[in-house]
Amino acid sequence: MLPAFLTLAQAPTQGTALLDDLQKRSVAFFWEQSHPETGFSKDRAANDPAKPAPNDIASSASVGFALVAYPIGVERKWLKREEALARTKLTLKSLLEKWPHQNGWLFHFVDWKTGARQWNSEASTIDTSICLAGVLAAERYWKDPEVSRDAKAFADRIDWKWALTDGGAKPDAVHFTMGWTPENGFIKARWETFDECKMIYLQAYGLSDITTEGWDRIKREPVDYKGLKMIRGGPLFMHQMSESFYDFREMRDRLGYNYFVESKNAALGNRQYCIDNPKGFKAYGKDFWGLSACDHPGGYNAFGAPGWIDDNGTITPTSAVASVQFLPKEAQKFAENMRKNHPKAWGRYGFPNGYNPNENWTGPDVIGIDLGMMLLAIENHRTGLPMKLSSSHPAIHKGYERAGLKKDKASDKGALLSDPRG
Repeated sequence: MLPAFLTLAQAPTQGTALLDDLQKRSVAFFWEQSHPETGFSKDRAANDPAKPAPNDIASSASVGFALVAYPIGVERKWLKREEALARTKLTLKSLLEKWPHQNGWLFHFVDWKTGARQWNSEASTIDTSICLAGVLAAERYWKDPEVSRDAKAFADRIDWKWALTDGGAKPDAVHFTMGWTPENGFIKARWETFDECKMIYLQAYGLSDITTEGWDRIKREPVDYKGLKMIRGGPLFMHQMSESFYDFREMRDRLGYNYFVESKNAALGNRQYCIDNPKGFKAYGKDFWGLSACDHPGGYNAFGAPGWIDDNGTITPTSAVASVQFLPKEAQKFAENMRKNHPKAWGRYGFPNGYNPNENWTGPDVIGIDLGMMLLAIENHRTGLPMKLSSSHPAIHKGYERAGLKKDKASDKGALLSDPRG
């Protein structure tokens, strides 16, 4: 149940109060939708509390975001410190004892009470990475002996080389597999193309001695949309997931890339595509955008633009708001437009996961990872807390160094790519 002291605004809000409300509702999701006996956080939940839950499935990635949601809730005085710490300890203990894994890599989906593997899901490298990001951030925030002990145990059991080399079958591999299942072994697809995978490599380089060649060999397809230079374009989540946790501001890697500029340009390009609206969808415009992976009238799909273009009129409201750490004014105006002019697109946990006014369709659910990215992005915009916690870990410092990421204070105002030779 939601703590009595965490009350939610009833009347529509605007400005800073709207950001407060969105954050508070996201914290409420992670508090309410995490099992009281395990701390495991649901993958999704109904946005209308009167409707039945879609399922009782927890997501390893959702748990990672929950572990950062609690410090945000404490700092904003929405959660009591002692209760949030107790929930964190419970979650870490349960991750170690109840969540099934293979060589430290968590299975993607489990029953939120028992921890039993669900849907024949894979031991997922990216979802374990997201969970690990939350675990390490929690360790930095609480500075509690029990939390530190369990966080270290969680990180130490991850076998990075196993997932890099398919258990030794590919000794020269430089990119991680996307996962493994007991039924079919290693997934053939690799994390070798620019997307949310940056976090896996930063963590691996800081917590192991694997080769750093993979970072340099990630495929970075250039996209230029009306003068906005980015890598791949496509769904916004690819430019927001790692950035929720890790600070890429005022940095360039040894290849010359500034990933803060990349994310900013990707958000600007996504917004500009919706302004241009080549398919003539209803509502698209300067204050209605946000193409990303989400629920839609036909199921679930990764929508995006420019570069990788796929859209059917459905937006992911949380992805537009999560752009606030790159585009504060544009993201704020989007949120205000949604809250004022699209009243159906609102529920207990804020905006729905997907929304398509062309078909008069409002998604019934919210999804933990999308609420998590939005929650962390708003806090990064306001105080920088998630990035400060995550990036302060010694292993991540080492990961930055091994990936060749170095401070370049003038680079945020410059180009996406500069000649690393100076």
